[in-house]
Amino acid sequence: MLCLDLNQHTSLVRRLPAEDVTMFLGGRGLAAKLLFEGQSAGVDPLGPDNQLIFSTGKLVGTPAPTAGQLSVTSLSPATRKYFKSNTGGHWGRSLRRAGWDAVLITGSSEEPVFISIDDGQVRFHSAAGLWGLNVREAQAVLLAELGGDDWQTALIGRAGENLVSFACIMTSLYHAAGRGGLGAVMGAKGLKALAVRGTGTTEVADCQTLLAEVGRLLAKVRDSAKAQLYLDYGTAATVELAAEGGSLPVRNFTHSVLEGAHRISGTHLVGQGYMRRGSACSACPLGCHKHSVVKQGAYAGYSGGPEYETLAALGAGCGVTDTEAVLKGSELCNDYGLDTISAGGVIGWLLECQERGVLPPGMVEDLDLSWGRGGTMVELIHRIAQRRDIGDLLAEGTAYAAEQIGGDSWQWAVQAHGLEQSRVDTRGAKAYSLAFAVNPRGPDHLHAQPQAEFGRHPAARELVKALLGSDKYCQGAQTEGKPELVRWHEDIFALSDALGICSFATTTTYVIDENSLARLFEATTGMPLTPHELMQCGRRIVVLERCFNLREDPDRKDTLPWRMMHRPVTEGPREGMVNSPEELEGLLSRYYRLMGYDRQGRPTGELLDDLGLTKSVAGLSEAMAPYIQPEG
Repeated sequence: MLCLDLNQHTSLVRRLPAEDVTMFLGGRGLAAKLLFEGQSAGVDPLGPDNQLIFSTGKLVGTPAPTAGQLSVTSLSPATRKYFKSNTGGHWGRSLRRAGWDAVLITGSSEEPVFISIDDGQVRFHSAAGLWGLNVREAQAVLLAELGGDDWQTALIGRAGENLVSFACIMTSLYHAAGRGGLGAVMGAKGLKALAVRGTGTTEVADCQTLLAEVGRLLAKVRDSAKAQLYLDYGTAATVELAAEGGSLPVRNFTHSVLEGAHRISGTHLVGQGYMRRGSACSACPLGCHKHSVVKQGAYAGYSGGPEYETLAALGAGCGVTDTEAVLKGSELCNDYGLDTISAGGVIGWLLECQERGVLPPGMVEDLDLSWGRGGTMVELIHRIAQRRDIGDLLAEGTAYAAEQIGGDSWQWAVQAHGLEQSRVDTRGAKAYSLAFAVNPRGPDHLHAQPQAEFGRHPAARELVKALLGSDKYCQGAQTEGKPELVRWHEDIFALSDALGICSFATTTTYVIDENSLARLFEATTGMPLTPHELMQCGRRIVVLERCFNLREDPDRKDTLPWRMMHRPVTEGPREGMVNSPEELEGLLSRYYRLMGYDRQGRPTGELLDDLGLTKSVAGLSEAMAPYIQPEG
């Protein structure tokens, strides 16, 4: 591990014990352990004591399918809790080829800097010429200064510099560690960018076995209809599926039917020539990442994707079906370095405030805050990133903005723990509702992604049958079997993150399972961990993250946004569905028992011992002692 001190502009190498690999694997798992051990409770997320960790898994740098994921972990300025954010692209592979498994950053620099990691050589550079630039321009200047285009960059734009609570870190012009405001953590540290160039190789224990398993998995990808959908349209294909199923979150989750929704769908983007080409992250055969272009007019420019979440947040969530305005919004968020989910969420909240007449007079006089105004959405993105006018309030996120506006505006602030909900309407998806409630990040999909609950393709139905004995549980609206589904998805998701495998391979397409991961891991490292042992690593990570948040906030409760629990779906095939407090409490109670938590959702001492956490994580026993009570 490379340790970088921004206070002193120094670096040192730290060797990690071998048992960290067998217990936490790498990536997200290693970062959770390092962050728990490395900083005490109550640290200011934007202060110098907050650590920022970039970490990759042991499969990154190999040809294992989709092994290109990078975890970025820190304390979030949006939630003030533990936060891991993932990104694809090629940054993680370059870091491993430079000889590093992780980079841990502490302190803050008095003057803006960027850091280059050229194999084993580390240099601190002045970023005075980069500060104030957005991502696209900053990357061009940085690469010119470093003298080559073979560098991979992790950059913040003006949103990160301005400490927007949902600023992200861009690991290319289009890949983002998007959620939780970790770009603001970089901004507060005075760190404009990390550039890495790795020219080495990734050694493996058994190349022949590894390549044989890779070949077998690539054949499965070719046979997967869901994988082909991603290859053709990217995640934008999901817009039509959500609209048809009545789960598209329209106008800040007040509706599920949007006239003209097809204009922000993947098929429309491809059919009308906006979505021009695809690209793949390191070692990825899915190639879900797309690029779109608007050739002329007010919104001319290039956009990554857009992904489903972006189309649903900036498009449907704001009632906007102007294709080119949504593409421009996506482009701006990438260039400023803004999380599109939170940006769309807070804009949708503002539009509803205007509709309900709760905005103070004169607060926003120069914009039409009606639903469906693409120009307004685009202008508000500018103002948020620049903290201009109303944008200064919105830049703090929906929870804070609702506190300031007051009245009942908190009821339509679709967030929990400070994080805007990602664009899944959980009212008709009960596994998702439970997964969102227990997510240490807040209500979003990148902690567990239990798409199998819908049973939309054979692999999903086979998984449900294997876990629950029958595929009759493939119904989003029923609660039976959902705790079991969520636990499996949490474990495999944490395992994927720790190894550097994309969750699309292990969850949404279900092409790679724990058996394949065990074969890939042993062939790569020579460590013969069984599928069960690997899944236990995933659960160990999930439980440790819960312990982290318990140490930060003993009173934190697993919950969902108020609207999801008190306002039923008003139309479409899911009309009348809601995540009632009583239903959620029943799901949580069953989940807690299944996980080995107490009635308040706290890990028991027996569970911590069984997972080996009390022995392997320094300070855990002392931190958890006040909360571990015998069951009465």
